[in-house]
Amino acid sequence: MKSLPIICSLALLIGCVASRPDHFYVLSSEPAEPHGARSVPAIQATLRVTLPSVVDRPELTLASSRDGVIILEHERWAAPLADLVSQTLARDIERRRGDLLIAVPGANRPPDPAVKIAVDLVQVRLRRGERASIETQWRVFDARKGKEVVGSDVFVSAAKSDEYADVARGLSECVSLLAERLAAQMPQSE
Repeated sequence: MKSLPIICSLALLIGCVASRPDHFYVLSSEPAEPHGARSVPAIQATLRVTLPSVVDRPELTLASSRDGVIILEHERWAAPLADLVSQTLARDIERRRGDLLIAVPGANRPPDPAVKIAVDLVQVRLRRGERASIETQWRVFDARKGKEVVGSDVFVSAAKSDEYADVARGLSECVSLLAERLAAQMPQSE
């Protein structure tokens, strides 16, 4: 019976040694620098982004097959993925359009925004070493003119390496491509 505490201690020690550290990832705004000088924002907008619940979780979720996913316990987003996508998309649009100021949920939102942007990421497929893709639908409503623009598309980014950090980079590039499209469809300041 004296060996039982020793065996338990060894098992606990082996468990601690064998545990893997967690790695955390964020999305990055693209382009790194704004296209032009930032003007005083003439258009205030709000942005709402939704994601499928299968990927809106702390762990990176990779597509393993057409209908399968792998949830990576030790590869994690540094914040809720919906927040990361919302904040990155807002900054990406603002970097393309110096006349826009976009508020995301949780921020000080203007009481009557001139533009309301709603983006639904219908599908997010991240494949390590291959590609990242997002299937999106959006609605841009210009309250000043009562006009609405609706669209949808799939944005794809090829992987540059087999690293997990490259998965985050690929998703950042997809969000950047979406921002490019949305910035072009936003109303101009008057």
